[in-house]
Amino acid sequence: MEKNEKIIYEIYRKQMKAHDFLGSTIEKINYDVSFTLEEKKEKYDEIYLFGVKNTASVGKDIIKKLSAYNCIFNTIDKMSDGGRAVDAVIRNPVNGNMMTGSSSASAVNVLYGINDFAIATDGGGSVLAPAFSLNLFSCLLKGIGYKSENTKKSTDGIDFTAGTGIIAGNFKVLRNILNILAENTEKSSKKIRAAIPGNIVGPDGIRQKDILLEYLKDFEDLEISEYRFPDFRDRRESIEIMEKIFKENDVVATVEGPVDVYGTGDSVYGNFYDTADMQAKSGKYMVKIANMLNCSSLGIPLDFSAKGILLSVKEGMENFSVIVDMAEKISEKISERKIFENYFLKSYLRRKNEYFFRGGE
Repeated sequence: MEKNEKIIYEIYRKQMKAHDFLGSTIEKINYDVSFTLEEKKEKYDEIYLFGVKNTASVGKDIIKKLSAYNCIFNTIDKMSDGGRAVDAVIRNPVNGNMMTGSSSASAVNVLYGINDFAIATDGGGSVLAPAFSLNLFSCLLKGIGYKSENTKKSTDGIDFTAGTGIIAGNFKVLRNILNILAENTEKSSKKIRAAIPGNIVGPDGIRQKDILLEYLKDFEDLEISEYRFPDFRDRRESIEIMEKIFKENDVVATVEGPVDVYGTGDSVYGNFYDTADMQAKSGKYMVKIANMLNCSSLGIPLDFSAKGILLSVKEGMENFSVIVDMAEKISEKISERKIFENYFLKSYLRRKNEYFFRGGE
């Protein structure tokens, strides 16, 4: 199959798959994709379809910028009711729990290969957390200027401006998108100071620092220091503590997850006297405050279900380039996920073999 034929075939299959999700995770499909494809197929070796979360907080500038290259706007994705940190309607396709984050639908559409990436918004983890819950890659771009123009108030009373983020099925796609959106994501040559939590044990009983030291041990020019991090139950207190840690470091590295496996990370649910501990077992740490700290963050899924490493830096393009390079090296250590990819990310290529269309076999 020639290059153009393969591109056309795969995009056709992705749009067919999108119809299965229309009315659940997808609110509208762009029926003009084929026309745009005709314009781009001779120019690019790869063409990406993307979805956009249905919220006015996503600026049209980022859509226009990506659409000027090898990206085609494919779907408008559902947002969770009221922008909650969990979606009581959509189920997590991997483990069957309630889906995570107000960008839940965007993440699911990427998981099933309908879109190669999604553009969504993050107030208190709504891009990063759903991506981790489905073992997808993610990036919060607030630190390099991609954000909403309006201020909102979180469910726990904190004023914030939503940051724009990307959810992608693999690091190659994410890196290519970042090359379009960021002015410079080349490797930084400076000595990097990284802070890791020496005190946090995940809800699965594994110490964060043990995982982080394993994945960061081979990095040159990386000076790692252990700190006592907050427990992230109280966002205001956590923000104050992490601001002090950022003053002494270039990068903050945490292990997020397993996200919403052992508990439910939602402040509405956790508002009751008897559910606060359940909320604390959600496996959500820096994802809850990265946007409120005006960070850029990159999420890399690990070989654990609903779990990954989050690299966060404060504002600035030079800071951002540091974590892009780090994330690429970490992603190279992740095992191939053939079963996961074939069942989910390439599900659009799978035959349905429905009875009605078997032709009397």
